[in-house]
Amino acid sequence: MPASRLNALLLLTCVITSCAGPPRSGAPADQPASMAEASASASSSSLWALDLVRTRPGMQGEYLRSIEVNWGGARHLAREQGAVRSYLALAAAPDSARGWDVMLLTEYAGPTAFAEREETFRAIFASPRFMAGAVSGGPPSSELRDFIAGEVVMQKVISGGF
Repeated sequence: MPASRLNALLLLTCVITSCAGPPRSGAPADQPASMAEASASASSSSLWALDLVRTRPGMQGEYLRSIEVNWGGARHLAREQGAVRSYLALAAAPDSARGWDVMLLTEYAGPTAFAEREETFRAIFASPRFMAGAVSGGPPSSELRDFIAGEVVMQKVISGGF
């Protein structure tokens, strides 16, 4: 596994596990201690897609503006539809040793939502509501970045409200 991909997976593990609280006590292993934990266990079927992006030299700011409106806008609409539970874009200073400077995370509602993601986003991108807010000027995001690792799919194991 390339070092940049391994570093990203380790970073994601640290982000998720740092949000986790201490282990609960007092409840039987097969019974949630609270409604919140019952809800968390129900969401454990969600799938996370991770994309690692290297922006082209001098293009990180423009790329981040583009994904804020387009990538984030599409995920916002997918969240309203129930296909996406959450999404997050993280940026780091460009670093050639690491190989990537933007991490995109999308939490899909489950295996079905993940399997139908292409159809979901195709409909969103064609919708008048998305088109009204989409960026029309500037180069397409494909000219601003390269994918280092695209759509690494993971399942949540530990959560502390993330």
